[in-house]
Amino acid sequence: MHASVVLRAAVVGSVLAAWLTAAPSSAAATPTPTSPVSVRFVAAQHTGYRFDTAWNIIATKTRILERPSSARAIGRQTIDGRVHLRMSTGIWAGYWIRESTLAYIGGFTGETTYSPVRRVPFAAGTYLGYRFDSSGRLTATKARSLTVSSGARADRRAIINGRPYVRMVDGIWAGYWMPGSSSRATAVACQTGSHVAAGTQRVIRSVSGAGPEMSLTFDLGGRTTPARAILDQLLIDRVCATVFPTAATAATTEGRAILAVVRAHPELFEVGNHTQHHCNLRDGGGGASCPTSPPSAAFIRGELTSAEPVITAVAGQDPTPYWRPPYGAYDARVLTAAADAGYTRTFMWSIDTIDWRPERQGGPTAYDIALKIRTNTASGTIVLSHLGGYNTLDALPYALAGLRANGLQPTSLSDLLDPRR
Repeated sequence: MHASVVLRAAVVGSVLAAWLTAAPSSAAATPTPTSPVSVRFVAAQHTGYRFDTAWNIIATKTRILERPSSARAIGRQTIDGRVHLRMSTGIWAGYWIRESTLAYIGGFTGETTYSPVRRVPFAAGTYLGYRFDSSGRLTATKARSLTVSSGARADRRAIINGRPYVRMVDGIWAGYWMPGSSSRATAVACQTGSHVAAGTQRVIRSVSGAGPEMSLTFDLGGRTTPARAILDQLLIDRVCATVFPTAATAATTEGRAILAVVRAHPELFEVGNHTQHHCNLRDGGGGASCPTSPPSAAFIRGELTSAEPVITAVAGQDPTPYWRPPYGAYDARVLTAAADAGYTRTFMWSIDTIDWRPERQGGPTAYDIALKIRTNTASGTIVLSHLGGYNTLDALPYALAGLRANGLQPTSLSDLLDPRR
């Protein structure tokens, strides 16, 4: 593994008693690399395993990676129903790592051809199909909703960047890879829903009675790297989210390209208003276009009403009545002016990832961000991140894996607020 990888304090267990007393493991043949291949590790806590000749676990090694890294593997084996990779270099040399979205061979692996082709059932729901280039990079998507159960045929299966897919040969997604298996395609588990009615002014930091759902929200203003890659990650993971762009950023060439992804995927993404220029509407300041003293009510209304048509045109959605005050700065006067402009749902947050601050200025690592989300999120939590966040992209895989392992489903703010739940 690259020497610059930063490790948090190790949690090392040479032998775990609970594993040693478990039933003996079994191994099955799996397509094995004939030469060393690169394994990608996301920022996360990882555990490697050593086995005896009967495939019982005899040792483990656990480490935390603050940021993504890679190492080489020279074996791929199914052990107790889970595919493992035998590492040949790096921290886990000589250990087996479980293949997953957190540790995987980049691109395509484990490819199998179905002969004859197999029929894949689709339950009613919304589905996303994908196309990838030979390196596993996402090149196209297709989303459709099925009102009744259906099915189509697949001719291949593969693990692509750690996720199982089948390739369809007929039906809506002919030529696309569908997440899931030949026994079931995997539908989108969330929905964007419709913006709630304006009503009276309400400041929302979390939502009670949300069941297993929570919301990831992303502001967009100023820094736009790596916004497109973050949206692609959310597409791959089929995550519904709410984006709050400023009109100044939305109107740029880069901003239009980013929000074109939002526009193309209303089944996953919705928008709110983050104002025209990202001024501090309570205290003043925030940029050359902002007053240096507390802005007037007319200025506050104008920041929202002038941004609205820009965001609507670029993202294809009307943001009203959702908005987020820049810097989270508001008071009663700001809320009244916003309500007068039609913005009565003021969205704050329960968790601030502080991803806008780079590490060199004391900001969080990718692991810090992911761990904060994994350990603090509960039903109805609203998480604040940024599409231009410094380590947000690298934090998402471990954060999402943790949320879902804890029975939580990321969804849009509209879905979170849906009174029908």
